[in-house]
Amino acid sequence: MKWSVLGGQLLTKPTVNFDRGVFGTYPGVGPIPGEDTKVNIPRKPTAFVFGQILQPLSQQYRLGLGVKMLDLGRQFEAAKLAERRAAVAEQVRKTYYRLIETQSALESVEKSLPLYRETVRLATVGLKLETVLPSQRLKAEAENAKVELEALKLRNPMATQMEALNELMGRPVNTPLQTVGVEQIADERIEPDEAIQKALAQRPEVRQASLRIQQADLDVRVKKSEYIPDISLALTYGSAFNFQNALPQNVATAGMYLEWEVFDWGRKKQEMSAKRRIASQARVAEEALDRRIRVEVGQAIRQMTEAAQRVRVSTLTQRAAREGLREQQSAFGREAVLLKDVLQAQTVLAAADDEHRRALAAYWSARAELKRVLGEQ
Repeated sequence: MKWSVLGGQLLTKPTVNFDRGVFGTYPGVGPIPGEDTKVNIPRKPTAFVFGQILQPLSQQYRLGLGVKMLDLGRQFEAAKLAERRAAVAEQVRKTYYRLIETQSALESVEKSLPLYRETVRLATVGLKLETVLPSQRLKAEAENAKVELEALKLRNPMATQMEALNELMGRPVNTPLQTVGVEQIADERIEPDEAIQKALAQRPEVRQASLRIQQADLDVRVKKSEYIPDISLALTYGSAFNFQNALPQNVATAGMYLEWEVFDWGRKKQEMSAKRRIASQARVAEEALDRRIRVEVGQAIRQMTEAAQRVRVSTLTQRAAREGLREQQSAFGREAVLLKDVLQAQTVLAAADDEHRRALAAYWSARAELKRVLGEQ
């Protein structure tokens, strides 16, 4: 429904001609008018009013495509929202994994602390018995202090990571957290084919790529529909004001309204080709995304498997080093070995603890990457 009003000042003097007898010839009267007549309209303000009510018919197809395009746009925005949710979930997951890594490292150090303190005690006893040099006792104390400092350096970031995780989840920063250790998670088994299918089903980028193809194909159909003439049921009304009654003042019609751009000089064809190229590019992009996801999933699984095995090896090495230190301490108490052997065992344990922390860091980093490529939230 639309109305148009044109009001203005006449710049010319319009003339309306009425031919002789244009209104008919009547007995006893003759032709009306009796001769050719001109009606001159003076220059003065005039107005036209034109109203139209159209009910589209052939355009319904194009309008339906437009509705589908809007629905695809809504779905695309929902996919973008899912991508944003996945990004937030990944941020929370990485923060949580860093917390687990720190907590596991702290637990490992705290298990080793009693052994270092036992070495200091043995060195103190040996110093009194004059079987241990003062420098050796000082070295034992230094190693013990170093491990205590390492525990302190782990407790401080762990508290910060807990606060950061609570803040990300919108909770009070002092809310207590209970984490799950690496032993409960490291034995996961993931089938590559199942993981790839899971990633293709869950990744928001895949959904967006599919929607882009649908949008591009639908855009081609919309452009193709422009070749269809616009046919509508039409009710029109026109009125002219201040024309000396030379023109009909009110005219109303009902019928069909046709609008068709017959010649466009190749514009529609070029636009159609451009949209088809966009659709082809969207398909190529989807295929490239599929291949990239398959590579990412395979690489992430291999990295996590390797990192999990590294954690197992480092855990066994750490246990062996810790038990070796206990054995050396026991042997020193029986005067079967020297203190330097105990200190050497402590050095081996320190190296094992450090490797275990590195292995944990690699594992949780690989696990976070796997969750990301799988699109898990």
